[in-house]
Amino acid sequence: MTSGLKVELPPRYCPLPPARHPDEAVLAQRTSDWITGFHSLSSHQLDRMRGNDCPGFYGRIMPNAATDRLQLAVDWCTVMFHFDDAHCDEGPPARRLGPLTDLATRITRVLDVPDTPPAGDPLLAPVRDLARRAARWATPTQRRRCVEAHRAWFLAVLWEIGHRAAGSTPRLDDYAHLRQHTAAGAATLSWAEIVDGEEIPERELTAPAVRALTELAFTTAAFDDDLFSYGKELWVAHTEGTSPSGLSLVEVLRREHHLTTGDAIARAVDLCDRLTHRFFALRDRVRPRASAPLRAYLDHLAHLLPGNLDWGLRADRYRNPDGRHPHAVTTSATTTRTPPADTSPPPIPSIRWWWDPDLR
Repeated sequence: MTSGLKVELPPRYCPLPPARHPDEAVLAQRTSDWITGFHSLSSHQLDRMRGNDCPGFYGRIMPNAATDRLQLAVDWCTVMFHFDDAHCDEGPPARRLGPLTDLATRITRVLDVPDTPPAGDPLLAPVRDLARRAARWATPTQRRRCVEAHRAWFLAVLWEIGHRAAGSTPRLDDYAHLRQHTAAGAATLSWAEIVDGEEIPERELTAPAVRALTELAFTTAAFDDDLFSYGKELWVAHTEGTSPSGLSLVEVLRREHHLTTGDAIARAVDLCDRLTHRFFALRDRVRPRASAPLRAYLDHLAHLLPGNLDWGLRADRYRNPDGRHPHAVTTSATTTRTPPADTSPPPIPSIRWWWDPDLR
């Protein structure tokens, strides 16, 4: 298995093709130069950060963004993917809990108050630089949204690590509404609003239909992460002599419904297809009457779905699970524009409101 694990996924419904930013190579070089300037990071850490292809990830979300401004989001993504890998996913969870909690609170404080001294962890220096750069562009509301989004992410990660430490598997109903947060959905897109340079009116951003679209997009992307990272989970479990974590959609479905792995993967893809179909149907009703800043935000959410799929199947963080075994995992998948046969709400109470017929 350590010489090459292969996972094949059923076709995924997605009506929108992925888009790419024309300056991804420029963004990649600038990010590489930027993180290299922080001498407290090891060469292995730097190699893994470069291998995550954050220009490709964020370039697919905002393919038309101004390159200089998009650099901010790409640099943030580079640092936070490393934070996720090194502090949230790897190592014994019980021993990670204290250091992770300490680092997470320091990160949010530095983002909130950029002049806070970056003491305690090598990651805090680049976070402080990001916070200072963002402060030049972001409105007070955008900065507040960014900080609150990070707090939501870190709280959800602590919930996740609690399950990892206990060796328990959450219920599907809980996992479905929390996965958007453990995947840093709001934290990720909070930078897009800053890059765009226009503040989305609060009454629009918090409208029920827009909240539903936000949660749909973040959850779908996170569930897709679970699909194309499942090979990584299996590879790590095999190399460590353990069982796969119960913190992935495939494992939650497999264990809760007593399915085979193949059937759990198929059911996970079906769920993603239903979510995708609902997102685009609702987006098409909301977008025509949205303000320009909200339309841009909805477009970013729409690009996230095909972009995340396209990027995730190529990213080294899933093909090279520990940064030392290139091509250890290969995940194959295709997309289809044929809608799923069943577009009804899935039997998951915590997310059923996304199909509320009164949402407009």
